[in-house]
Amino acid sequence: MDKWTGGESPFFQRAYVRVGMLLLGVLVVFGTVRQLSIPPSFGEYGRYRGDSIGENVARKVSFALGSDDCKKCHQNVFQLVMQAEHKGMDCQSCHGPAVNHVSNPASGAPKVKGDEELCGSCHRQIAGRTEELITTVMPLWHSGGVECGKCHDPHQPRNAIGGRTL
Repeated sequence: MDKWTGGESPFFQRAYVRVGMLLLGVLVVFGTVRQLSIPPSFGEYGRYRGDSIGENVARKVSFALGSDDCKKCHQNVFQLVMQAEHKGMDCQSCHGPAVNHVSNPASGAPKVKGDEELCGSCHRQIAGRTEELITTVMPLWHSGGVECGKCHDPHQPRNAIGGRTL
């Protein structure tokens, strides 16, 4: 046949074989990598890995059940918080995971660094959030770099501004 019309010349036959072998090789490599990278339990519960449920159950618990655990021993502080702006928050939002402290109070209380990073996680200005929801500040303009806890008692934030009781 004519080489210009794409006939059955040996050149075209070898090209088809090469392209076919290359495509087959790519598919085999893809299938092998996919098989090795997807865990066997994937897909048991829809698009989830079934083993993740058991792994999460086996994880060590680090958070206490909530502020009620704290209230048992810290009633005076709990009462202050219930009368202030932070009354809807769980103690562990600022104090961090406290299951070790709850189960063994002698292990030491969770430490809190009342700085811009902690307080700013809620109080920094966020586009679209109104002042009515959460009081927002620009930390460097507001405090000049002084830690929030130096002027504000987080358990009663508005009662000790600037070191004086309101």
